[in-house]
Amino acid sequence: MGYLKYFGLVFLVLSFCGRPEVTEPETNFVIIGGCPLPGYAKKVELAGGLAYVANGQGGLQIVDINDPDSAFIVGSYEPDRDVGGVAVRDTFAFLALASSTSGGLVILNVSDPANPLFVGQDPSIYGYDVAAPPADTMYVYIAASYWFIIEDVYSYPQYPSFARRFSTPGNVRHVFMAGQMAYLACEQMGLQLVDLSRPDSTALAGWIDTPSNARNVFVTGDYAYVADGRAGLIIIDVSNIDHPVLVGQYDTPRYANGVHVSGNLAYVADGEGGLQVIDVTDPADPELYGRITTPYANGVYVRNDTVYIADRDMGLVIIVEEQ
Repeated sequence: MGYLKYFGLVFLVLSFCGRPEVTEPETNFVIIGGCPLPGYAKKVELAGGLAYVANGQGGLQIVDINDPDSAFIVGSYEPDRDVGGVAVRDTFAFLALASSTSGGLVILNVSDPANPLFVGQDPSIYGYDVAAPPADTMYVYIAASYWFIIEDVYSYPQYPSFARRFSTPGNVRHVFMAGQMAYLACEQMGLQLVDLSRPDSTALAGWIDTPSNARNVFVTGDYAYVADGRAGLIIIDVSNIDHPVLVGQYDTPRYANGVHVSGNLAYVADGEGGLQVIDVTDPADPELYGRITTPYANGVYVRNDTVYIADRDMGLVIIVEEQ
């Protein structure tokens, strides 16, 4: 069945269930595919021809994206807690579970994506999100409410445990790792920079408040790009990690939940504003490049000019720029 016919049927079903329909403003981006999912999609990460979607109460959903027009679920893992974040490294998927009881970090073996296998869990963490840098085979890094946690997932994978942890003044919703630097989106307390090459007592290198609630951060070069809730996209110069400086802002129409930067474009998952694409060639003067509306965009991932949106109501949405 062709994707357009299938997706039209999905829209019809969703409309009768009371979920919002997609509205199409004038746009230069188009939907070329996707996959409806059983829960509320929050984050998406790609590995090879698969998209791993943190799908809230719908658990982890693994989607084959080799043909965007016919994307389909190949496997899933559904714990009894909301999955808020996912990271993939080698043959393992790491899930952040948002629960104060039996939540935390779950490790899965996804060498067979159709049959994810439970490996281990640390239930002591309230997990919002998790990062697993490819070059770091020993640790994952967890945004854990008012904690930033470095978790040892190598020594005893069945029983992962923290190697280092830092109390934070704000509610950590996301962590971006760049070498030994951790950039923390700390909601009401803005952006925190942690230098893991330093001792614990001096590891907090710098901090800068943001106008709204820092929900997500992407770092490239000398700049950190923050999805800052009602304030939209915030651009911060982090070339001096001890003294970050706000240099630019683009006020997106709704609520900035996620951001991914590729080249000179920042792709913002903007809640009811869908995908907002911002030209950041001049970080001090960002400008709208393009947009397309989806019901509620939570997370975004970009690869080879193709955009993958974790949308609360549509599931996984695949978007490209119209030629």
